[in-house]
Amino acid sequence: MDTRTAASFIPLALLVVLVLLFASDDVSSEPRICAYDPYGEAIAVSNPGSAAVDLNGSYLTDGEGVWSFSESFKIPAGGKVGFSLDPSCESFGGRIRIVTVGNEGVVKGKGSLILGNTGDDLFLMKGGKVVDAVCYGGKAIDDKAVWSGPPMAVKKGYYAVRTGGDTDSADDWTLRRPGVTEHRFDPGSRMDAEVLPFLFPDSGGTPVYRALESASSRVAISMYILSSRNVYALLCELEDRGVEVALLLEAAPLGVDITPYVPLMRSLEMHGGEVRLIGGTDSDRFPYMHAKYAVIDGCKVVLTTENWTKDNMNGEERPCSYGDDVGNRGWGAVVESERYAAFMEEVFRNDSSMAYGDVRRFSEEFPNAHPAGEMRYSPPSGGSGAFLYASIVPFLSPDGSFEAEAYYMDRSAERLYSEQQSIGSSFRDADEGTPLWNMAQAAARGVDTRLVLEASSAGTYAYSLCASTGIKAASMAAPYVHNKGLVCDDVAIVASVNWTDNSFSSNREVGIAIESEEVSDFYAEAFLGDHRRHYLYDGFEVEMSEIGSIYRVGEEALATALTSVAGEYVYRWDLGDGRSRTTTVPRISFWTTEGEHSLSVTVTDADGNSRTASADYAVYRSDPVGELGISAWALALAAALLALASLYCIRHRMS
Repeated sequence: MDTRTAASFIPLALLVVLVLLFASDDVSSEPRICAYDPYGEAIAVSNPGSAAVDLNGSYLTDGEGVWSFSESFKIPAGGKVGFSLDPSCESFGGRIRIVTVGNEGVVKGKGSLILGNTGDDLFLMKGGKVVDAVCYGGKAIDDKAVWSGPPMAVKKGYYAVRTGGDTDSADDWTLRRPGVTEHRFDPGSRMDAEVLPFLFPDSGGTPVYRALESASSRVAISMYILSSRNVYALLCELEDRGVEVALLLEAAPLGVDITPYVPLMRSLEMHGGEVRLIGGTDSDRFPYMHAKYAVIDGCKVVLTTENWTKDNMNGEERPCSYGDDVGNRGWGAVVESERYAAFMEEVFRNDSSMAYGDVRRFSEEFPNAHPAGEMRYSPPSGGSGAFLYASIVPFLSPDGSFEAEAYYMDRSAERLYSEQQSIGSSFRDADEGTPLWNMAQAAARGVDTRLVLEASSAGTYAYSLCASTGIKAASMAAPYVHNKGLVCDDVAIVASVNWTDNSFSSNREVGIAIESEEVSDFYAEAFLGDHRRHYLYDGFEVEMSEIGSIYRVGEEALATALTSVAGEYVYRWDLGDGRSRTTTVPRISFWTTEGEHSLSVTVTDADGNSRTASADYAVYRSDPVGELGISAWALALAAALLALASLYCIRHRMS
């Protein structure tokens, strides 16, 4: 090989070396400890790499005992496996397969590996080196190359899962209660669906009734408040014709006594339905079961922002009159999709499980309840509307509802509308990490950004939002705003999620993002009807500054219009002397003309809202009288008298 040929191979060789170096330094391909349960005595290991990893030759230890891998044990790419000495271990909410130590080549070594309830340190080792480590509670790891910062927290009844990266600190971890799902929001998890959008109070719940009437095998309903006698009557009728009906209801809704509805629940139970209550215990997985949905026959889901109460489910279809409407303002959707129905059935079964101590049968809670008497269903007279093709993306609280809503708000380019019942006190300042911050950012980049709030809770807050942000906020008193919906360009969001910390991070909430121009236009039209009727803010305040009160004829005058909200405006100036000007800047200069005048400026924003400010000024001629005034003549007279007095003194001396 000649010198030139050898030289031509040098860049290729360097490239190969670099690839090998980076490949060998890919720490993300190493296994990690991904979960641990001090009370369930289990440790889970994950493989974050893109290829299977073999744990052969590795071992888990807490410094006192060892679980070792004596033969090939492979974890597939993205997989997780848990390990425990207890053959009946059910740690990690049943979402991670548990291998009992002593099986599949996992061997108990010397000592005793028992996870301390109050604190411990755990190591995944291979070849005498630490592959990964975690510490929690009262046990710290001092080696900064392995762990930095304080230990992870520990809490009875909770297990820890890795939710972050690999910073070797507690920032990578969070506590989870068994039975709380971990369905992270994934915008790529689209599902094809046929969607029927509808409104409250306009629909009277008719689409809900029609969907329930179609059931042939099973109906599973999870609801914060279900108090409509007519809905219960329909469910009893479904049971009578062989449809399996299961209810999961919040046991202690905030400020609501459920005892008036106990006879309705008892009637359904007597017809064969299963009624379970969740919450109100010392082991609650969620502060509130706030979701509002039904899964029908494994192929259809009804999702609403509204509870199924007598007024919301009155079965009367009529246009919203903004007057004596019966029922709340809310949105709903009937979604036909087997994939979505299967997803929501899984959520229902998880939440209604009695394995976690916060769910009990209705009959156990109210053993002496009496039925409500004859239950006769009255079907609505109207139809259910038209289904539209859409893609849907599901999301849940506490799993990732804020991430879902922020994702679509941040991508809005033309319109961002939201109708909200409640905004929590910690979110009202529109700081970063709040939905209002996302809306304000959208407004700042030119998106048509509008918000409707429930009037009794909004007070003057809507006005202050208009004054301090680009959000066009309004408050609506009737019908009562119970909605939690959004329109983000051609994506509509129907959800049970209030804009509060509890709703995003603790409650069980359910929502979907519906990717469809037609569906989004349907909700947007209803929203704009509400907004235009109740938007009263004129946009800004104007003050006049810099203008003086007295000028000489021909003197230059300056004036500035000060607006309370930054923006692009048109300024129409009336100088008060027959002259006028129009500018796009807030400051003018002009030569004065004689007389007493009133200068005014009318400022108009991009939406056509106008405000006017004015100031009076006077202009005099520059002659002795006009320039000096009465006080000057007094000085002139005093000077003349002084001159006469001086002359008198001179003559007196001469005499």
